[in-house]
Amino acid sequence: MGEWTDMRGKELIIGGTSLGVWLLAAPFVVYDAMLAPNFWNDVLMGVVVAALAFYGVVCTWRDRQVGIAAGGLLALLGLWQVTRPFAVATAGPIPKWGDAAVGVLLAFLGGRVVREARTAALERRSRSDVGGSGQS
Repeated sequence: MGEWTDMRGKELIIGGTSLGVWLLAAPFVVYDAMLAPNFWNDVLMGVVVAALAFYGVVCTWRDRQVGIAAGGLLALLGLWQVTRPFAVATAGPIPKWGDAAVGVLLAFLGGRVVREARTAALERRSRSDVGGSGQS
């Protein structure tokens, strides 16, 4: 297993799990209108974010880097979560700004995962090039 100083997707696990649980629980716990327009969006987003966090757990167990695509998907989901409350009616100001805040956090987390995965991929490529493949 990698050390915690080498993140290797652990921010996806920590942040993704907490945000996924929040998105799953908020429609039931915080918001008054159970079948508000944003209810199913939050539940579906929570499931997808939790699945991405589980993917991060699997990558950590196997001592692998979380893929760029997972971070990109997380960032896109965050951007959707930011813009959706302003494009589609919500149950009120609390769900609207709550979803927007979670979206900003998801987009930031996704960008960080993409950056970490890309940096690790570039380091692997530079190490394999230094090994002397003999081709130019």
